[in-house]
Amino acid sequence: MNQRQHLPQLQRRDWLRLSLGAPALAFLGGCGTLGRSREELSGKITIVGATSTQPLLAAAAQNFERAHAGVQIQLRTTGSISGLDAMAQRQADITLSDTYADLALYPDPDMTDYQLLCIVCFAMIVHPRLSISTLTQQQLIDIYSTSTIRNWKEVGGPDLPITPVVRVPASGTRDVFRKRVLGGRDESAQSTGTLVQKNFSLDVRDYVAHQRGAIGYLAMPLADRTVKTLSLEGQTPTAENIRNGTYPFWSYEHVYTVNGTNPLVAAFLDFLSGSEVQDLVSQFHYQPSESIRLKLDGLPTTRHGASWARPTERP
Repeated sequence: MNQRQHLPQLQRRDWLRLSLGAPALAFLGGCGTLGRSREELSGKITIVGATSTQPLLAAAAQNFERAHAGVQIQLRTTGSISGLDAMAQRQADITLSDTYADLALYPDPDMTDYQLLCIVCFAMIVHPRLSISTLTQQQLIDIYSTSTIRNWKEVGGPDLPITPVVRVPASGTRDVFRKRVLGGRDESAQSTGTLVQKNFSLDVRDYVAHQRGAIGYLAMPLADRTVKTLSLEGQTPTAENIRNGTYPFWSYEHVYTVNGTNPLVAAFLDFLSGSEVQDLVSQFHYQPSESIRLKLDGLPTTRHGASWARPTERP
């Protein structure tokens, strides 16, 4: 599917209903100088992109603003693909994306991938009272793509119709789901007509929490007690299972910019690669980029200076 189809309007905001929590607030109070004086930096940074890392970026932006009184950071979580599209139109300074930017769609030679902010582990979620704890990859393909599994009783659950929930096409999480779980297949409602599409990650979570037959997916840090996370092929969504290669549903979080030479943008990118933000990564239950050094989609990771970057290696 063309990644540009059905993109949400740029002005659509996903001000996710999350609080930063006590650990992040305590960290904000102890934020250091970040290597640059408060007087040295001023201006505005616009960040657009993935909903999966919204709480992490919101906390990082507040840290940076507290250390630099003249800086304002505007964060709009509209989805990975729509964020990349905004950058291509020069409507964003930085884009957060769960997926690589396709060079055929984003050929701008100035677009640089400052990898790795963190690693995001995703999970399938169901209603907490649904008597299912694990599914196989083939079962998920048959639920989402072939529609040959339509009732939970076919996979050991109750006699209840299955309602598959997906993100909009502008979502990087949906792109990762297709690649890493469905094996590159598209979703299909076929004759059931039950495929439900949601704009944002928390919309998926809220729908699944209130619909006993629903199944969806989201980043693990966004899951809470209102939903149950499932194992995949009997493997739980953990950092250890990502490392040993038994859990496939995860992604590097990419930080793209076309304004890397802008002093303010460059300073914020340096900050994202530093220890302060990596501490926040752990506090918000993402995986630090240094902790899992794996090849994804056959491409190696390399480090350039203070930031993770792969300016010439995008597929």
